Amino acid sequence: MSSNIVSQVSIVNSLDNLDWDELEQLYVDVEWISFPKHRLQKAFTASYFVSLAYLEGKLIGCGRVVSDGEFYGTIYDVLVHPNFQSMGIGKKVMADILTNCSDIFFLQLTATHGREGFYEKLGLRKHKTAMGRYTHPAPAKEYLEEPSELVIKNK
Repeated sequence: MSSNIVSQVSIVNSLDNLDWDELEQLYVDVEWISFPKHRLQKAFTASYFVSLAYLEGKLIGCGRVVSDGEFYGTIYDVLVHPNFQSMGIGKKVMADILTNCSDIFFLQLTATHGREGFYEKLGLRKHKTAMGRYTHPAPAKEYLEEPSELVIKNK
């Protein structure tokens, strides 16, 4: 594949013609296997903004934003099929998101380990006081710091 492939990628911001099986397969292909189609449909349909990357009619990437449309938004699920990573497609998806959500006061995201530099190059910065909670132990262990002594004592 040519490194100029990004110029052939089209971005779609509508779910109207999305093949939900194809979206589910994209998640499997990037090894995010715990995202079944029925839950993806619910999540993407409830999103404020979606960015879907297509090459020759095939879904190869995506990203989405959950937001109140005014003050706060969170970017989720920025992913690109492994065969098309490091070609500028993720950057194209993110540029679409950042451009179309430029009026939102604060946009945030949680980067996958090792991808922080990608987002920093796009102008995002680490948040000094971000807090979070996961209901599943695997992402909690991967992304959240252990509670401090003070928090444990105050239980």
